[in-house]
Amino acid sequence: MRPQSRFHRLFTTPEGLALVALAWVGLVLALLALLSGPSQALGIARYLPITLNEDQRVGRIIMLYHSLAIPFLASLVYLTLAQVEIPQRIAEAIKPALTAGFLLTSIGGLTFGYLGRNWLFHGVYLLGLSLTFYAGVLLAVGLFPRKGSPERLARWAFWLMAVATLISAIIGAAVGSFFGNGFKAVLAEDIIRQEHDVFQRGVIAHLHIMLTLIDVAILLLVARITPMGKRTARWVYGLTIVGTVIVSLATWSVIIGPLEKIAHKAINVGAGFLLPAGILVAVVGFRTLVREGGLLRDPFRLGLYWFLVFVNTVVTVPGVYVAMNLETYRLPAYLEVERTIAVGHWHVLATLSAAMGFLLVAHLRRSPTRAARLSAWGMVAGTSAALAFIMPYMFRQPGTTVTWPEPFFEAGVGVAMLSLATYLVAEIAAFFRSQTVESEGGSAP
Repeated sequence: MRPQSRFHRLFTTPEGLALVALAWVGLVLALLALLSGPSQALGIARYLPITLNEDQRVGRIIMLYHSLAIPFLASLVYLTLAQVEIPQRIAEAIKPALTAGFLLTSIGGLTFGYLGRNWLFHGVYLLGLSLTFYAGVLLAVGLFPRKGSPERLARWAFWLMAVATLISAIIGAAVGSFFGNGFKAVLAEDIIRQEHDVFQRGVIAHLHIMLTLIDVAILLLVARITPMGKRTARWVYGLTIVGTVIVSLATWSVIIGPLEKIAHKAINVGAGFLLPAGILVAVVGFRTLVREGGLLRDPFRLGLYWFLVFVNTVVTVPGVYVAMNLETYRLPAYLEVERTIAVGHWHVLATLSAAMGFLLVAHLRRSPTRAARLSAWGMVAGTSAALAFIMPYMFRQPGTTVTWPEPFFEAGVGVAMLSLATYLVAEIAAFFRSQTVESEGGSAP
């Protein structure tokens, strides 16, 4: 039997498809960089066939978020298929549906949002979301911890995460279905101090829980690549299960008006279970790296464990600080500062999640090249620097302008993006080299 070509493996194996999804996210980010602040100063946007009408801004941003989030979520699903055993027929049905889903979502969403309001592409966008949801249903079916399943506690954690994600997606879809019929698209940061109607509470719930569940998925995937004893694994997966259930129920309860304030407090209770699980995985991971010959030998896993700790510095502690001083941040003078913190808080978490997703893909693809290792170090250093230096800007005093962190923040972002580009270019070059070798009758390295 002739061995599979590298091209076939790229588009059929979970690790290969995860790389494809990551490369797609990188391509979208590269295109969006043309609309960034520095690029706008150069006037590049004037030469692009795009429309940036201010009255369409909110809807455009929402579609942009989904056009990036769905491919990233797809990469996590592919990695889950690689790390958790599910029936083969279900796995084979998930991959084509999910691949078509994230491509159609991005192509339809970005085309509709930036290249004119052709409603055909809005339909393509919705078709992509529907296929992605279908793939998620199949994943939940395949993950269900049937009697006799190995590692049942881990499977329960993955299954609950998948089901909670599906329910949370339904909430977002339900709100979106009322667009133009009682609901006007909003960004959560624009309605911080307003009384929220049921649609706005649905938007807030959907935004928060989807990002949280993406991070739960990343935590579970990092746990899977970390050699843990049975007792440690029970603690990690047990804490994750409890935290996932509490956070999900609490966030969904935000939609119910009388429960909104209590629900926000309950979310912190759920996070109180998830954060120790992450710290425990990081501690075990650091110890494993030391036993294997040193912390610096594996930048992929080192970065993952570092980010599990670092998240507390740039997300948890700032969030708790604002919550403890909420009366101050609700003063009229702090309106712009509070909005900046609200936007920055979840962007910081999303950025950390993206960096960890990259490290997971690179690690599971067993990328031993110098370019891959250099990219991992660059991603860890760049992301850490960018998020550390954005903190002084977020927590500035009202009426002041803080500009000194900007060069450091932008440099960190630049290093992280360059690291992603370097890795993808190296992988693409290796792919075409192997294809040339195989076409000449040799064996791929």
